[in-house]
Amino acid sequence: MDNLPSKIRWLAPEYEFHEKTPEWYWALGIIAAALVLAAVVLHNFLFAVFAVLAGFSVGLYGARKPRMITHEINSGGVSLGNRNFNYENIDHFWINYNPPTKKELILESKKTFSTHTIILLGDADPEPIRRYLLQYLKEKKIEESLVAVIARVLKF
Repeated sequence: MDNLPSKIRWLAPEYEFHEKTPEWYWALGIIAAALVLAAVVLHNFLFAVFAVLAGFSVGLYGARKPRMITHEINSGGVSLGNRNFNYENIDHFWINYNPPTKKELILESKKTFSTHTIILLGDADPEPIRRYLLQYLKEKKIEESLVAVIARVLKF
């Protein structure tokens, strides 16, 4: 390849964050309360406890702002923060680049039950990243999963 560096590093948030409105929290509370009510009516108190804990956990996670982490690609693989992915465990990649809304690198794992990993590009130039990864991986379009679409619509 033409004059590629030995590694490429960039700084980006660990995930896409959407500011939550009071209405979002109200909706979460109403859903959790409805689940608790249904559990009580069905005399399933374990599920009622689960619904309260799940609602509380989702609310806390939704309010959590992402950390800025260092991402790196090198001859050994891809790392994001302290998570490392070796090329032999990655089947293919796709760069979904449609600024300003989408600027992400998606890795598809070879593992059967592992979903794809989305890495935000931040202000990094996607072309050198693409050329670097082509040395080690196949490029293949990866469609957004149903879970990702639902999470985006719900601003999660």
